[in-house]
Amino acid sequence: MSLSGRVESSAIKDYIEVSKPRIVIVLVITAVTSMLAATRFDGTPNSAWDISGWKLLFLIISGSLSSMGASAINQFYDKNIDNLMVRTAKRPIPSGRLKANSVLIYGLALCIISVILAWFTLNPMATFMIGLGIFFYVVIYTLLLKRRSVWNIVIGGFAGSAAAMAGWATTTNMIAPSSSPSSPNPRH
Repeated sequence: MSLSGRVESSAIKDYIEVSKPRIVIVLVITAVTSMLAATRFDGTPNSAWDISGWKLLFLIISGSLSSMGASAINQFYDKNIDNLMVRTAKRPIPSGRLKANSVLIYGLALCIISVILAWFTLNPMATFMIGLGIFFYVVIYTLLLKRRSVWNIVIGGFAGSAAAMAGWATTTNMIAPSSSPSSPNPRH
C-alpha cells in the first residue's frame, strides 16, 4: 500500500473514532427497539412489528448520522481539554491526526444531513426528535453543562432518550402512546 493510501486509511479510522461508533450502535438499537414497540400503538395493535423496511433503514441511517455528527462536534469542543487527560490525549484532534475545524465541519455536515434525510424519509415528529437529540447533546450537554455541573450526565441524558422517542415517532408520528379506540389503552 502506498503512503497516500495509508494516510487515507488512517484518516478514515480517525473520523470513525470521532464519531464514537459504540454510542451510535447503542442509540440505533434503542431507536429500533422503540420503533418496534410502538407498533402496538400505531392503529394496528393486532399486527406486531408491522413496520416499513424503508422507514427502518432511514431511521438507522438518520439516527447514525445524527449521533456521529453530534459526537464529532463534542470532540471539537473538547479539543482544549482532551490533551490534558491521559484517557483522551490520544484522540484524533489533540494528537494532531485531524484538524479541529475539519472535525467541526464533518460533525455539522452529518447533523444537517441527518435532519434533512429524516424530514424527507420519516415524518416531522421523528425529525424533530432527531434534531432535539442533536441540540441536547451539543448545546445543553456539551456547551452548557459538561464543564459546569455534576448534573450534566443526568440532564444531558435526555439526548440519549431522544433516540427512543425518534423510533417511537417513526412508527406513530407522535410521542405519547395513543389512547384512541383502535389502540389498546396503555393504562390497562
